Amino acid sequence: MRKHIWFLLAFVALALGAAQPAPVLATIQRQVPTLYLHGHRSGPRAMAAFIKTAQAEDHATSVLTATVNNDGAVKLHGRWPVASHRPLIKVVFKNNRTLRYGKISDWLAAVITTLQHRYHIRRFNIVAHSLGNAAVLFYELRYGQYTQLPQLQKYVAIAGNFDGVPGVHRPRAAHRMGPGGKPPWMAPAYLQAMHMRSHFPKYQVSVLNIYGDLGDGRHWDGKVNNVSSRSLRYLLGSRLRSYEALEFTGPLAQHRLLRTNPAVIQATDHFLWP
Repeated sequence: MRKHIWFLLAFVALALGAAQPAPVLATIQRQVPTLYLHGHRSGPRAMAAFIKTAQAEDHATSVLTATVNNDGAVKLHGRWPVASHRPLIKVVFKNNRTLRYGKISDWLAAVITTLQHRYHIRRFNIVAHSLGNAAVLFYELRYGQYTQLPQLQKYVAIAGNFDGVPGVHRPRAAHRMGPGGKPPWMAPAYLQAMHMRSHFPKYQVSVLNIYGDLGDGRHWDGKVNNVSSRSLRYLLGSRLRSYEALEFTGPLAQHRLLRTNPAVIQATDHFLWP
């Protein structure tokens, strides 16, 4: 039951808010925001290169930082004027060490429902790095079917550990994809996602899946195997509106450096705002 607590609380809050007279600005439609979500043991500056480039080259506007504490309480910092062009929102989990996918997806749900209640958003895009992708995936598997919530449109997954991390969920060995892109080994969370994938919104979400290969013959970015990152297609391919994968190589394809790699940032922005 605990996994639905945040959704129920948020839904009640929205219902109570709807019972009050709506302010005039609530009827004005804001542009679709893009949320940036960091990975394990990262923090407020992790996705700064994406936001800085989007502002400088794509006429985007950084509007808010949403900080979530361990209890799921959300604090918003900044201003979001109605006329903001391509609004950008940084999402920060104060507890950046947990590996509990249900918990981090609840934290993301708290952010999204807070933005819905405060700013009346209906749709959103998201860019996630590393473990942040687990929050996105399990948020959509658990809450994506609720059409009264804001709906995900575009999703950029960077260095996603969809089928586990070597040395944590699976052996440290190179693996190759099986027939049809099926991963040769499935982590417990991936098996759980397989059982829930019918909950993922159908033909709604466009995905750009970015991963790195250091070129040392191990087919990984120094932390996550390419098989794990690429396993997203086998998991969700039949549910997606579109899917594209990009492999980056060389020193800047290292797991942490992917989020500051100019080519990765350029590909992300072109996908979001072609």
